[in-house]
Amino acid sequence: MSFRKSDWLEAGKIALETLENLGGVFLISNDKESLRPNVMTIGWLELGIVWRRPIITVLVRPSRHTFSLLEENPFFVVGVPPSSWKKEIDFCGSTSGREVDKFSQCGFNPVNINDFPVPVIEGCEVAFGCEIIQKTRVEAGNFIASILDEFYPQGDYHSIYFGEIKESWSRG
Repeated sequence: MSFRKSDWLEAGKIALETLENLGGVFLISNDKESLRPNVMTIGWLELGIVWRRPIITVLVRPSRHTFSLLEENPFFVVGVPPSSWKKEIDFCGSTSGREVDKFSQCGFNPVNINDFPVPVIEGCEVAFGCEIIQKTRVEAGNFIASILDEFYPQGDYHSIYFGEIKESWSRG
């Protein structure tokens, strides 16, 4: 299977629909030294124009293995799985890449496209190759109480990564 270049906005519509219907998409990163890919499920995603650039914004908690990978390597891929991958979405959202090679466990085949430094998972419908151009940490004092109570009862506040979409691809 191959990927072809696609319009990021059209691919974004598919990503948001899949997120709503499947409950998650994949955030793929890799270890800067070993280049071993890692995947986690994300249930929150924003797409838009910021600083006159196409941006995907993802949130990752410092307790996650992906956090340390993003801190050392500024590139990531957001991969949108087909609707039949609900089991894989659930597994990658409940298992840590510190302990398990999720690519191997799920039978994912990493596909390198062009010279982008992070692979796409073969079989994804669409994917976005992003470079982090800004990151910031969520602060408790900036929330209404109900958000803090529901999403941050342990105080494990996300970091927000603004990834400029460098390339977008679709299957086919």
